[in-house]
Amino acid sequence: MKAVLLGYGTVGKGVEKLVSTVDGLDLKAVFVLPEFENLPYFSNDGEGLVTDPEVDIVFECLSGTEPSNTLIRRALEAGKHVITSNKATVAPNLEDYVKLAAENGGSIQIEASVAGGIPFLDAVLKLQKLEDLNGFEGIFNGTSNYILDQMQKEGQDLDTALKAAQAMGYAEADPTNDVEGFDVWYKTVITNMLAYKTENGGLRQPLDISRITPEDIALAKKEGKVIRHISRSLQKDGKYASVIAPAFLDKDEYLANVPSNYNAQLIYADSFDKIGLFGQGAGQMATAQAMLANAIDTLENSERPILLEKAMQPDDSLIQETWLVRSGKDLSSLPAARVKEGSYWLIGPAGADVIDQVQALDPEAMIALWR
Repeated sequence: MKAVLLGYGTVGKGVEKLVSTVDGLDLKAVFVLPEFENLPYFSNDGEGLVTDPEVDIVFECLSGTEPSNTLIRRALEAGKHVITSNKATVAPNLEDYVKLAAENGGSIQIEASVAGGIPFLDAVLKLQKLEDLNGFEGIFNGTSNYILDQMQKEGQDLDTALKAAQAMGYAEADPTNDVEGFDVWYKTVITNMLAYKTENGGLRQPLDISRITPEDIALAKKEGKVIRHISRSLQKDGKYASVIAPAFLDKDEYLANVPSNYNAQLIYADSFDKIGLFGQGAGQMATAQAMLANAIDTLENSERPILLEKAMQPDDSLIQETWLVRSGKDLSSLPAARVKEGSYWLIGPAGADVIDQVQALDPEAMIALWR
């Protein structure tokens, strides 16, 4: 089969390296935005490449939502097998991509868009063939995990830990998507759709790690807990609920022991209770490996289909958790609210909608799960 590559950044170069190791796969050309001298291997004609009758597979590794969204659509309309790592494009458009693939005889494969080199989505698609999944939770962003790990192990404040992450290449010059939780938000939207076989019913905005302070770290250590930034999602009775938030976890919990820039996930179902995955959630070769694994599935005609057969709606009441809030305001009107110590309150167990109630009283409050 012949393939083209869209994007020649870190991940794209990794894909180029690995394509040469796969028998039966030939990389014909690469789409780039700036002009290169050694044409025709590099091309600025993205639409020409993805509609080329000789091309079977399109690897999409562009950043941002355009021209990636347009080129993915053109490729699917032309019956190509599209393999993408672009979570920002996949999250809002996956329903359309699945329909276009079905209508035109191609496929959309997105393993690399969530959890990088960890075969998390592959596990989700495999496990939900037998039974409904009860939910999942995990650490989906290595940058935020590295920052929190440094703050707790090295006693650094957030700014110092962020600079260290940037120096190590774990964080971008603009770390907003990582620190504010938007990267995890995209990944949770995608995972909800695949895990629950549903169209995109929406997802509340993430609670980020930017408000975690040395004071919070000290409380966690005092209580024998570890702070991690997690995504948690549940499905029950035809509805689902998801929350992205800092979490104060007991130090012996699986997710509490994920170090440095690693990712880890848990998947829940009745038959096996829970299954855990661990590994690099980003990086050149880890992400490229996930994309080439999808390509091998195409070569072997063994792609896992993405089915979005339901139209489930979120229900915040499904997530009944105890919440830790640091606030100088009086929060006694909130469900089962009690002062823990100083400016810290424990609230609940309560659904995720308690976040809105807290923020109405104190927009600057630090809100986290308390396990």
